[in-house]
Amino acid sequence: MKTNKLKMVTVLAMMALPISAIADFTQGKSAMMSGDYTTAMKEFRPLAEGGDLKSQYVMGIIYDDGLGITRDYKQAAMWYTKAAKQGDINSQYNLGVMYTKGQGVDKNAAQSVAWYRKAAEQDFAAAQFALADMYMKGWGVDQSTADAAVWFEKAAELKNYKAQLMLGILYLEGNGVQKDTEKAAQWVKQSAEQGHYKAQYTMGMMYKEGKGVQQDYILAYALLDVATRDGHGEASKMKKEIEVNLTEKELAEAQELASLWRQGKPISIPLS
Repeated sequence: MKTNKLKMVTVLAMMALPISAIADFTQGKSAMMSGDYTTAMKEFRPLAEGGDLKSQYVMGIIYDDGLGITRDYKQAAMWYTKAAKQGDINSQYNLGVMYTKGQGVDKNAAQSVAWYRKAAEQDFAAAQFALADMYMKGWGVDQSTADAAVWFEKAAELKNYKAQLMLGILYLEGNGVQKDTEKAAQWVKQSAEQGHYKAQYTMGMMYKEGKGVQQDYILAYALLDVATRDGHGEASKMKKEIEVNLTEKELAEAQELASLWRQGKPISIPLS
């Protein structure tokens, strides 16, 4: 599982500090945004040491990414732990990742699960997806595709495109859920429309084979063409198989649909 920690892109916008700390926070935020990490640490460290969970999270990010200092996963894990214990979902998720990867802490799948679960139960989609993946693989928990499906669905409902694809595949295969190719198509469609190339490939194959949708070689070709250009190697082979079933006019239509998608005008994928 490739799991990425949350970074600074959206952190500062989410902060809410006590009035007494607003001045320090403002200076820290300004320094962080301008790349003056030395000043940022000077402002955030006292707040973090004073128990402010958001500042503790920022300190974790600074050490995790090595912003203005030498990267130090142990320090990052320490600050994430302090914030996570106070209920900060971003820190809980990042700490789960660190236990998964063994960064700054010993690898411990059970600890990963525990921290992912805390964030997942607060409707944090990335943590819900990570927890589902742990259930799929039996890392830190008893393997359970049914439990994985529950968490994939929670994340999928929060628009997590990876979860939408995984849930669709489970419905397609009848793995952990009752087989339902139409539900599979609904979830894979949502992921594909968000630009996930693996979902585009899967949706293309569903149109090719008529699974959960009416067979449509034009849409199948278009989706596989987009997936091919986005990096899915198998899609190129499947696209060639479909091409022999298309007339010259149909091929041109499929290529036009794919071209529109690549120009930032996603195809509206019908399900019937």
